[in-house]
Amino acid sequence: MAPKIKKNSKNKVDMGYTLKVLWSFLKEYQFLFYLIIMLMLVNEGIAFFHNFVFKYLIDKATSYSQGVLIASEFSVIVISAIGIFLLVRFIGAVLWFFTIRLINKLEAGMMSDIEKKSFWHVLNLSYRFHVNKRTGSLISQFTRGVSKVESFTDAVLFNFIPTIFQLVISIGVISYFNVPTAIALAIMCVIFVITAVVTTKHQEQPQERANEQEDLLKNNLSDVMLNIETVKYFAKVRVTFNHFSKLSHWLKEARIKFWNFFAWYYALEVLIFGLGFSAIFYLSFRSFQAGEISLGSITLIYTAVLSLIPQLFGLMHGYRNFIRSSVDISDLFGMFKQKSEVVDIADAPELKVNNGEIIFEKVSFMYPNDAKKKNLRTKYLLEDFSLQVPANKKVAIVGPSGSGKTTITKLLYRLFDVNYGKISIDGQDIKLVKQHSLRESMSIVPQEPILFNNSLYFNVAYANPKASREEVWKAIKSAKLDKLIARMPLREKTIIGERGVKLSGGEKQRVSIARALLADKRILILDEATSALDSQTEKEIQEDFERLMQNRTSIIIAHRLSTIMNADVIVVMNKGRIVEVGKHADLLRIPNGLYRKLWGLQQGRKEG
Repeated sequence: MAPKIKKNSKNKVDMGYTLKVLWSFLKEYQFLFYLIIMLMLVNEGIAFFHNFVFKYLIDKATSYSQGVLIASEFSVIVISAIGIFLLVRFIGAVLWFFTIRLINKLEAGMMSDIEKKSFWHVLNLSYRFHVNKRTGSLISQFTRGVSKVESFTDAVLFNFIPTIFQLVISIGVISYFNVPTAIALAIMCVIFVITAVVTTKHQEQPQERANEQEDLLKNNLSDVMLNIETVKYFAKVRVTFNHFSKLSHWLKEARIKFWNFFAWYYALEVLIFGLGFSAIFYLSFRSFQAGEISLGSITLIYTAVLSLIPQLFGLMHGYRNFIRSSVDISDLFGMFKQKSEVVDIADAPELKVNNGEIIFEKVSFMYPNDAKKKNLRTKYLLEDFSLQVPANKKVAIVGPSGSGKTTITKLLYRLFDVNYGKISIDGQDIKLVKQHSLRESMSIVPQEPILFNNSLYFNVAYANPKASREEVWKAIKSAKLDKLIARMPLREKTIIGERGVKLSGGEKQRVSIARALLADKRILILDEATSALDSQTEKEIQEDFERLMQNRTSIIIAHRLSTIMNADVIVVMNKGRIVEVGKHADLLRIPNGLYRKLWGLQQGRKEG
């Protein structure tokens, strides 16, 4: 049995909001949209024209059979009518050619705009959104929502507008010849539409369920593909497949439940059309028998009704696509309701870094979710944290896991805003400047380098796309990547796989180091930058770091204390607080000191 998925009321389809957002994109193409509608109406008028031609020919054929027309006159009439019919059809073909091209232009433009705005919005959402997101589900919502824009607009342009116009013409023209038949047609159409709308309405919940199961499946697929090494290492191919198979089974059940509604729908449609046609047959032929309408008028009625029936089916097919598309588009547009927790103030200035002095003033921080449910047991990750990082100095931050070292980096980059206190760079509060300029002013070598599925050269140059090839290669050589590149089949153009899967941990770290070297910023952050390197490579890169950190403000977050012995200041943290500050030699002299204990453990000695 499939698991119950909790449905947030906020996730229900908000048609008003969806249409409002769609219109915000559509209004950029207003002239094109109205031109398409005008052409569609002309095309439908042309499509109805053949009913008059058939009526005219049947009436003339009746006159010919009664001896009113001679053969030569009837032949001229037939040839003339066929000529006019072909001319009108040719005009219709030309108009349809241009109409389709305009629709393609409209839909492609809207889809591109929605893609770009959605991607831009997601990129600018707070770091917490990206930490909590399910990648597969997000990609599924994104691709499905954008693709359904075409179905949404197709339903309006190919189903709603033409069918409504054709229905108005058909009922209006048939009313001119026979009112009871027109009333019967109108009643049949109304019942048909109401039935279809009610049936489709009941399909919304099963469709949402199918979408949710599809998102779970795609999220699992993405998660497994990104962690395929773990699957292999632990020999869990069968277990992983069984879980995927279970998700696929639940998706199959959800799809069947959703699609089964179509059986009811088509059965009811056949019944409604059967009753409606019976009424139209009876009323039209009774009027013909009474001499109220001609045989040609009956022909017009039946050709009009028979051409309208497929359009009614098309109308409801379009309506179902409209509803299904609105569900998918609503999921996509729902992301626009997500607001970034970290926002720039109005008219925020650019950060100007001259010296690179960083000051933390009585900073306290806990993650937003914890802050909302704060109680006596909830503790700050950082509490009353104060630290001055002088310009052009190397400040190392060390401490046990969970002491708050990496949190400092996230706050400095303003991935989160502090709860209390202030962080400033060269006297400028980072909450009062543009985030982009803040992050542009620093470079970082993170603990876990995340690389793009692109070439090695691209991944290094990403830090500074405007850099020359010589500058990129200088960074590559400084990070000791040139020897690796020499062994690669396509050298620096070699694709390194998703998240750099084709590289070892140390090789990925060196790519990250090369990025920081190429960025060449006044402020440098090394977050466990050499943790994945072997001792020899670490020693070589450490020498490069020493040169790199000259005349720069550097924050070094480290686990290996041997890498920060030469720091100007070492800050020792524990449980979100600073417990010791000093140089390496000074800290080792503190009896029972935490730094001394950590140093002893790493040297293979037990302190205390």
